[in-house]
Amino acid sequence: MSEMLKTSGLTKNFGGLTAVNNVNFSIEEGDLQSIIGPNGAGKSTFFKLISGEIKPSSGQIVFNGNDITGLAQTQVSHRGIAVAYQITNIFPLLTVLENVRVAAQSRKTTFNFWSKAESHHEITDQALAILEEIGLVEFKEDIAGNLSHGDQKRLEIGIALATQPELLLLDEPTAGLSPTETRYTIELIKKISDHLTIILVEHKMTVVMEVSDKITVLHYGSLLAQGSPDDIRNNEEVRRVYLGGVKV
Repeated sequence: MSEMLKTSGLTKNFGGLTAVNNVNFSIEEGDLQSIIGPNGAGKSTFFKLISGEIKPSSGQIVFNGNDITGLAQTQVSHRGIAVAYQITNIFPLLTVLENVRVAAQSRKTTFNFWSKAESHHEITDQALAILEEIGLVEFKEDIAGNLSHGDQKRLEIGIALATQPELLLLDEPTAGLSPTETRYTIELIKKISDHLTIILVEHKMTVVMEVSDKITVLHYGSLLAQGSPDDIRNNEEVRRVYLGGVKV
């Protein structure tokens, strides 16, 4: 497998606070790699740097061999990186199908926004296929804002998938979910990881240990450890600073 994303010396300062400190990170094509760490470890800032939401103070981000350091979020998205955030970012007044279709339309450079959506069967078919994959096709005509919290989070993932990314960033996809919803989300993540490279930020260690090929641990903005789930599970330093000494 080839290296898809690599950061070198990635650093972000906010005044006197260093939120991300000289992080060297890489993920290979086809992997699912989780990023864990205590609150304030720099996980969210690291995500925002990769997605282009904020610019680094120093360091480099390379995606598919191209330097994307400092590119705007829209440019990063069009390069093939999508994000599904912890706080859902859907269009609550549109239908479930319309939410995914709008995202799919954003990748059609010749799309005429004012033409009838029904005339673009390819886009609609793509959106329906995504809804089938994420288990929401039966709700396609429902208003998105009326979905349950768990279904809205699945829709957020569907919107990200509609942009046809090569790399998907998932920000705490099981936060606030019931055990049943969490299990469904785990199975969905496993399914989409068969054809996508994924970076996952997640607090639930049972989820992380089940789905991850590799795990990166951040602590006070710095890289503490990287390795397989077994490597991290058996790392005494990780257990001390993050897992309360408990082996998971």
